[in-house]
Amino acid sequence: MNKMVMNMDVLLERIQVQMQSGMTVLMEKGRELATVEMIMLAGAAAVGLLFCFFGLKMVRFWAAVFGLSVGFAGGSYLASYFGLEGYIPLIIGGVAGVILAVLGGVFYRAGVFLVAWIVGIAGSAYFLQPKDWIFALICLAIGLVIALITLKFAEPVTMLVTAIFGGALAGQAGYILLPMKNLMIQIAMIVVLIILGILIQFLLESKRRKRLHLKKADEIRKTTSVANEVDKARAMMEDLDQEKSGGYDEEEDEILDLNEIEDEEYDEEDDEEYDEEDDEEYEDDDDIQFLTLDDDDE
Repeated sequence: MNKMVMNMDVLLERIQVQMQSGMTVLMEKGRELATVEMIMLAGAAAVGLLFCFFGLKMVRFWAAVFGLSVGFAGGSYLASYFGLEGYIPLIIGGVAGVILAVLGGVFYRAGVFLVAWIVGIAGSAYFLQPKDWIFALICLAIGLVIALITLKFAEPVTMLVTAIFGGALAGQAGYILLPMKNLMIQIAMIVVLIILGILIQFLLESKRRKRLHLKKADEIRKTTSVANEVDKARAMMEDLDQEKSGGYDEEEDEILDLNEIEDEEYDEEDDEEYDEEDDEEYEDDDDIQFLTLDDDDE
């Protein structure tokens, strides 16, 4: 354990020395930048601008990149510390990097957590400049706190963190590329980029949420329209059923009326036949009576 702590202190001290010497050389007045240095600074400025203005939009990409880098470095270092040699530390580091990259790139919460943690560590290390493991743990703790807050408020915290980190990186790199050297210009560039980055990211997120709300509203409207059409179709079917049943009732009434008319005609015919029979019987009776009277007269 003590050996690991000592190695950590030595590593941190070397990193700090190299960073300070590099910044001293780059910030030296009157010194012309080499082509390689200009390319590296331009690349750093471009990465910073992407972080500053599109930090939330590209959070999965940054999470995958950070996961691959941290996993590879951490896995390789631990494998070497435990005495593994050859290509084994590289293989272990590669596997660890791929796992972290996949977790950060696929799972959104894991991605924002990883990005916020790494950016928090980098930002705190820039100000604290840790030279031993105690300050290194403080930087890790600061980054962890920021990452835990990001899990609760993912979008706003991610936008703030990435805008600050990207604005500082792009402003610093852009200031070194400028021929003039003035501390106020450096601070102004960083502050302006941070403010612009926060505003632009919030505007982009607002537009994205507005599109999502409009899309959701359109889906609800389509669903409601389909439901209304179904209700209308159901009502039409019910009306048709009622009309059919009403038509059947009318036909039955007409049939009943025809039957009644036929019955009435049949009754009238019967009455007429009965009256004719009565008249014939009456006439026969009259004839009989008339013959009888004639016989009496004789």
